[in-house]
Amino acid sequence: MSTLAWRAWRRWTSAAGMRPFWRRVPLRASGALLLAMSAACGVGPNPASPPGAARSSPATLTLQPYFRELKTVRIRAGQTSLTMLFDTGGGATLVTPDVARRLGCRPFGRDVGRRMSGEQVEFRQCEAFDLSAGDWRRPAAAVGVLDVNALLPPELPKLDGVLALDAFNGDVITLDWAAGLVTVHARDTADAVLRQHGLPVRIATGDNGRFFSAFVPVAATRGQLWFLLDSGNIAGTLVAQHVVREGLLTIGSGGDISLSVGPRPAFATRTATADLVIDGALGTAFLMRGPVTLDLRARPSAP
Repeated sequence: MSTLAWRAWRRWTSAAGMRPFWRRVPLRASGALLLAMSAACGVGPNPASPPGAARSSPATLTLQPYFRELKTVRIRAGQTSLTMLFDTGGGATLVTPDVARRLGCRPFGRDVGRRMSGEQVEFRQCEAFDLSAGDWRRPAAAVGVLDVNALLPPELPKLDGVLALDAFNGDVITLDWAAGLVTVHARDTADAVLRQHGLPVRIATGDNGRFFSAFVPVAATRGQLWFLLDSGNIAGTLVAQHVVREGLLTIGSGGDISLSVGPRPAFATRTATADLVIDGALGTAFLMRGPVTLDLRARPSAP
């Protein structure tokens, strides 16, 4: 998750007095909450797939509205039902300390990640346990522990954690943000769906290989840029200052741009420049344009 504007948001809402919360949120504030593990954390081939990740039958997760275009998903951990933010830029699946206690976990260790701004975030982890939603099951794997609600304005409903793309390592998934659906495809249909909606992807895994965030290619005036695909970002398309400074994208005076993502036709959008340690980030505005299929199976890195 990419809380680039979070501090400004908190200052702005504090100064806004008693106005209704939905009137207090600036148009370009990021509603994302956590980490957005960046290219500075290491980008490379997809890690080895977890056992049993290749599915013989499809599964669908239903997303629920949370705030603006942010969405949550209902997940079961054993007999415990959780409401988790679905965050493709989150880097790692997380639960809150309260949830960890309810699940009988005593957090241990230390993981370090970075936001898109380069700001360091530390959290602990729990031993592996299963997560499920309907027909979808994630093989037992460790989860992080972080108080995500401490990063939220108090007006927003409390979350139990964050479901990130590491939960789908080894799968082919389609994000249909407008319909509120995540489809985990079966082996025999995955390649056909990729030909229809797929984007090239490479994965940021962090300093210790712990994290799992997807970057997609963006055409530039020189070389190729890689933008984080971040469903926790409601601030629009973010472009790093170094990209603007070097003229790697042609951006109009009002931030207007014609953007080409992977093999898809160019589309008109508006950008905001930010101090990022990555090239840029695509958020929910991009995902609302249509389904996006990601191949998260182990394979060589994209060029």
